[in-house]
Amino acid sequence: MNKNQVLTTKELARYIKLNEKTIIKMAQNGEIPGVKVGNQWRFHIDAIDSYLQNKIVKSPEEKLNSIIEDKNSVVPLSRLVENKLMELDLGVKESKEVLSKLTDMADLVNLTPVPKILYQELLEREKMLSTAVGQKVAIPHPRYPSNKLFRENKIAIAISQKGIDYDAPDKKKVHLFFMICALSEAIHIRLLAMISKLIRAPETIEKFIKAESKEDIMRLLLEFERKSMFFNNQLEATNKSG
Repeated sequence: MNKNQVLTTKELARYIKLNEKTIIKMAQNGEIPGVKVGNQWRFHIDAIDSYLQNKIVKSPEEKLNSIIEDKNSVVPLSRLVENKLMELDLGVKESKEVLSKLTDMADLVNLTPVPKILYQELLEREKMLSTAVGQKVAIPHPRYPSNKLFRENKIAIAISQKGIDYDAPDKKKVHLFFMICALSEAIHIRLLAMISKLIRAPETIEKFIKAESKEDIMRLLLEFERKSMFFNNQLEATNKSG
């Protein structure tokens, strides 16, 4: 999608999977960012993406489930994380260094063909709106996920033991970073919903921050998936089809 694209009501309805009447009502009530030009509403993609991030992260669990279950299959987070995409202590002091580290991690496993461009995209996204979501967590990602930035869908997880000032909405330092590496905007939204569900409980966040090994991180992801009714249903369906 074009970086400066302005969407019509119909295009936005297709983008976030709501009907046009709902979009118009939300815009009229100030629930979604838009500008009325004459008798038509127009929506800037950057403002919509910021809205989606905040809306999804704060959504009730049943709404997150509906986003995650939107397609016929979902790859669990544990399958999107690998050893070299986990860092137990970033050892950096500033947000730009965090993004540089995450980019290096992606480059190390040949996940991105354009590490310099990826880093710039991550920076641009933070300039638009911090990806910190509160409770010591941030979810860095490029403004426009695509197969030009990534070769496959993955998640990078990094921890800062001392914490980083990251312009979080609750003013707390960020200790836990999940970088979404998605081939499309649709997949990005689903991965954002999955991570939002994962970090819903503060005690889960603390367990990630205190993880002593990469195996601990994987165990936490697997534990989350075992407890999730949706993933249990997915596994059951897979077993039956096999």
